[in-house]
Amino acid sequence: MLSSRSLGVGASALGLAFAIATVGYADIMKVKLHPDTKGTVADFQPISKFCGTKPLKVALSDGWGGNYWRHIQRAEFEDEASKCKNIAEVRYTDGEFKPEKQIADIEGLIAQKFDVIVAFLDTGPAILKATREATAAGIAVVPYSVGDNFPGVIGKDYVDRVTESQKEVGEQFADWLGKRLNGKGTVIMFGGTPGNPMTAAQVTGWKPSFAKYPGIKVLEAEPVPTNWDPAMAQQKTAALIAKYPEIDGIYSETTGPIRAFLAAGKPVPAYVGQSLMDLSCLAADHPNFKMASMDAHTWMVRLALRKAVAAAEGIDEPEPSLITLPFTEDNTSKDPKLAIKCDKSMPADSIPSAMLTKEQQVKALGGK
Repeated sequence: MLSSRSLGVGASALGLAFAIATVGYADIMKVKLHPDTKGTVADFQPISKFCGTKPLKVALSDGWGGNYWRHIQRAEFEDEASKCKNIAEVRYTDGEFKPEKQIADIEGLIAQKFDVIVAFLDTGPAILKATREATAAGIAVVPYSVGDNFPGVIGKDYVDRVTESQKEVGEQFADWLGKRLNGKGTVIMFGGTPGNPMTAAQVTGWKPSFAKYPGIKVLEAEPVPTNWDPAMAQQKTAALIAKYPEIDGIYSETTGPIRAFLAAGKPVPAYVGQSLMDLSCLAADHPNFKMASMDAHTWMVRLALRKAVAAAEGIDEPEPSLITLPFTEDNTSKDPKLAIKCDKSMPADSIPSAMLTKEQQVKALGGK
């Protein structure tokens, strides 16, 4: 079958565009990407198995690129792309947390005939119109880290989505807090940007899980939005400390809440979050507070790229699309694999669970 790049000249402009979209779409939809397969990082395979030979233009459409996590995941994307010699162009776009900007970014990539788009869709289903247009045009679109029940239809709005089970993440965090507090106490759950699919999916996990601990009270009914900004999280926590005389447990993806308690001269509550060097070193410096961290999955973009490249190349891709995340640290555990991983030679906003070298992380975070 003709590929979207091999159609001859001679059809009318309308007919050619229709033929390109139809054939390209048919080609990428033939590939088996295993969207319902669950697994772990132990099931991952090297991208060299899926590079193929056709020249490709690949892009990461980020909904918002404004913090350390996004800088590191961009570096993971670029590092993974560098392993395929036939990838001729690598592009990054930042939607600046504006749906209209990310839609325009994706439409621009369609117009420039990119073959692959992996996407972090911060503003959720608002972007599906653009991903649907890209998919219909024969572009292999794979959103990542969207959570369990993200809107959209595989085969229509994108070829696959790869994600950690954020519902499972919420369940694990709630269960850890419930057990460490012996089933009794008050907790606050923090979130990221308002409306983002990751935080929304976590809620579906932690709300029913906390119900198993009737002595646990969640002080704020919904996650406290922080834009994943440590300074904003610290500011909001300071206000919550003034509002609530007792806070026994916290879930947050930044260290802002810890710093708020330290600044207030109060004991740090039991704390569960994502892998971050600042968190690791705070736990090392203040060993009296209970802390656990989960893999921060900046590498999920690598899996998204492997799936999308395989689709564009017509190669079946057997890796799981639904990933169970492990805890990486827990100072209440005797398991040596869960020991605190503080490395003060690294930037505070580096991530111990990233699949980058120390040098690559330093560069991604603005170092040399």
